[in-house]
Amino acid sequence: MGDCMEKIELNRIYNMDCLEGMRQIEDKSIDLILTDPPFFLPAQHYQSRQDWQKRYSDLSVLKIFWGTLLEQYVRILKPTGHLVFFCNSDSYPVFYEPTYNNFHKCKCLVWDKGQVGLGHIFRNQHELIIWARHADSLFNDDHHLHSDILKFSATPPNDRDHPVQKPETLLTELITPLTVESGVVLDPFAGSGTTLMAAHKINRQFIGFELDEGYFRDTEKRIAGLKEQGKISEWF
Repeated sequence: MGDCMEKIELNRIYNMDCLEGMRQIEDKSIDLILTDPPFFLPAQHYQSRQDWQKRYSDLSVLKIFWGTLLEQYVRILKPTGHLVFFCNSDSYPVFYEPTYNNFHKCKCLVWDKGQVGLGHIFRNQHELIIWARHADSLFNDDHHLHSDILKFSATPPNDRDHPVQKPETLLTELITPLTVESGVVLDPFAGSGTTLMAAHKINRQFIGFELDEGYFRDTEKRIAGLKEQGKISEWF
């Protein structure tokens, strides 16, 4: 590891802004970035005038935000690495174009949750996932046949430690074919740390960043418990 990477240790979560953290990570050192980035919709409150309607340009702040993140993602990912992240139909157009321009190939995956959610007529049953890779990206040869529709039940609300917590089985399905053992998985928006735990359970190393101190503390305790049990050091 170089000097930059020594500041950000493997198999830890950091309570810091991910941009600050990623700037301390060595170039071309991450195998997989798997994350659920925050996104927001344009303001829904408009005055009564009919010509004051929502505009696609309202998402310009999100576009700038994503471009800043993407610059770091491209820098720290190995030429053999992958980028995978969740989004929805509103944020997908903003995320997709700059990602497409920075990678050899982009593909849309669909997470089918198996049951409809809230809404009116056509209710939500899925989330979108963008997978991006370089021409030289590597795959786990033992796990190379996967559908682009991933069918996993959502984590029940009462079992969540975070409002948008993803099921660990889904994250494992994404990590396994795109990394090999001891590969480094980064989650810049770690939340309750489910991605980090999924990576650990299949012998991958991990780095997480989480700005919310509460979520950070909970995940840090889980990682500390694994280290006390010798369940991390035995692999690395």
